[in-house]
Amino acid sequence: MTVGHPPLTTDRSSPSALRPERFGPPTRRLAGFIGLLAFVLNAIAVGVPRPWRDEAATHMANERTLPELWSMLDRIDAVHGSYYLLIRVWQHQFGESILSLRMLSVLALAVSAALMTLLGAELFDRATALWAGLGYALLPALTGAASEARSYALAAALVTAAMLAFRLATRRQGYLWWVCYAVLAAASIYVFLYAALAYVVLAVMLIWLPARARLVACVSTVVAAALTVPLLLRVSGQAAQVSWLEDYHYGPPQIIADAFWGQVDWLAWVGVGLSLVAVGHAVRLWKEPALRAPVVWVLGWLVLPSVILCTVGAFAAVYHPRYLAFSVPALALVIGLLLSRLSGRRLTAALVVYAVACLPPLVTSRLPEAKPTVAAAIAVLAENSRPGDGLYIVRYDRHALSWSFPDAVRQLNNVGADTGDGWRAEELKQPSRPVRKIADRLNSVQRVWIFADKGWRLPETEAAFARLGFHPVRTLTVDPGYPVTLVLLERTG
Repeated sequence: MTVGHPPLTTDRSSPSALRPERFGPPTRRLAGFIGLLAFVLNAIAVGVPRPWRDEAATHMANERTLPELWSMLDRIDAVHGSYYLLIRVWQHQFGESILSLRMLSVLALAVSAALMTLLGAELFDRATALWAGLGYALLPALTGAASEARSYALAAALVTAAMLAFRLATRRQGYLWWVCYAVLAAASIYVFLYAALAYVVLAVMLIWLPARARLVACVSTVVAAALTVPLLLRVSGQAAQVSWLEDYHYGPPQIIADAFWGQVDWLAWVGVGLSLVAVGHAVRLWKEPALRAPVVWVLGWLVLPSVILCTVGAFAAVYHPRYLAFSVPALALVIGLLLSRLSGRRLTAALVVYAVACLPPLVTSRLPEAKPTVAAAIAVLAENSRPGDGLYIVRYDRHALSWSFPDAVRQLNNVGADTGDGWRAEELKQPSRPVRKIADRLNSVQRVWIFADKGWRLPETEAAFARLGFHPVRTLTVDPGYPVTLVLLERTG
């Protein structure tokens, strides 16, 4: 009998009996194979989609010196500071191309798919481990995170690693595993603050731990929380950073489909149907005493963070579907547990449903227009502009445009650019200088394009240019992917 959770071995006469496989050579080989498969599948064409503004933010953060970055994080984006520092080290070795930056997320997914295989074997059996690991490699919300130069795939990987370390610590009662759990839990929170919600379920798990393990688990969790205090102090004054969420309203489709299946369409609802069947199956396993602890663990990891974030989101702008990427690994486990109990035609049918829900999104997520970029607006601008035309960017960032669409932007004269470096220590994005302060730059310019992100402050900007002798002759609103208003101004008089 194990020292931690109740033994997972049930009566072998039961057709539903599960036997934990631990870390034997066959399980380790399976984990290695699934990790390699996950890497190959998610690395294919990962550099093809055009980068969007969040990924450009990752690039821009590391265009600074370390003192500038540290000063900026004191004012904005501290929640992503650890990820930026890690990316800084990564791009020093592998370059700053979008392919290079995304490959860190691909690697994180591959490693965590292997870890999920080990966790599935630890909690249940090798069949569950197989399907859970493959699910981790294919679930759209995770493959989408793997195609992003952002922290979501890495946060999910660290949470998965921390959960595995917690399981090993409770079973083996070795202090080294408790240290690993505390460090990994703290690291996951540093990479993405909301990952802290994943560990709420561990408070419930204390019920199944013996007194000695319960005490050490509490101490380890307190240590992990204490390690994150510097981050909490720094981000506490930056709540306005997510004020943009006030413009978005999320209902059941986003909470259920988008958060866990990466989109809201009929394919996602096919996945939701499979998810509900898998959750129902897991709930029925409550009747097997040896499975109660791991089932509660997995279901809590899957559900509790979403419930907490949605509840808080009813009073404050804190919710976005992709913020729950660290909960999606639990979905891989729940579905893996279902598939491990099926056979014959039922297993075949379930696998077909799973493939229908997962494979098309994987393919479409690697297409050039997969992300919400301003590519359509840039195409219109490139078609209608002339070399040497002025470009005045409202709200968007010129570095984001020049990095994402260098060919189209290079031929234009960014008349609003702040040529100093002071902004680097205070803001992530370079603001355009007020129009009234760039009159001298416009002396030799006859045409100026206003690039207004979502039409932001367009009337005021046009009025400011009118006072300098520029008047609109053409207005173009481009919506596909990301709404932008382009206004062509020409000098009159």
